[in-house]
Amino acid sequence: MQEQRRILVVDDDPGIGQMLTRALARHGFVVDAVTSPEEALQRIDGSRYDAALVDLVMPGRDGAELTRLLRQRVPGLPVGMLTGYANSPLIPSSEPPGMAVFKKPVLIQDLVEFLQREIG
Repeated sequence: MQEQRRILVVDDDPGIGQMLTRALARHGFVVDAVTSPEEALQRIDGSRYDAALVDLVMPGRDGAELTRLLRQRVPGLPVGMLTGYANSPLIPSSEPPGMAVFKKPVLIQDLVEFLQREIG
């Protein structure tokens, strides 16, 4: 039996976290959704995650900085960054391996394909 893949979702809008939790669970992923970068860092330090989906614009620490910190703690962690902004200085000019940027409203199938490609 294949182990379920665990995804950390970080979005300051709890509704987005709930929607992604339900949608990704239908595709066999176990999802923990949190609403702050600080909580995300606590979770990543205390649990094993196979990938993260991170809102780019949040109060306090932005998603780009959070992504950098997550990948320091878990080198190579696949991270999908979610944004409602077409143009933002926070969007990386080039996507390093294991990273992708998704524009909101995001298509669940695009997230699933990214996760399956990165973590199997």
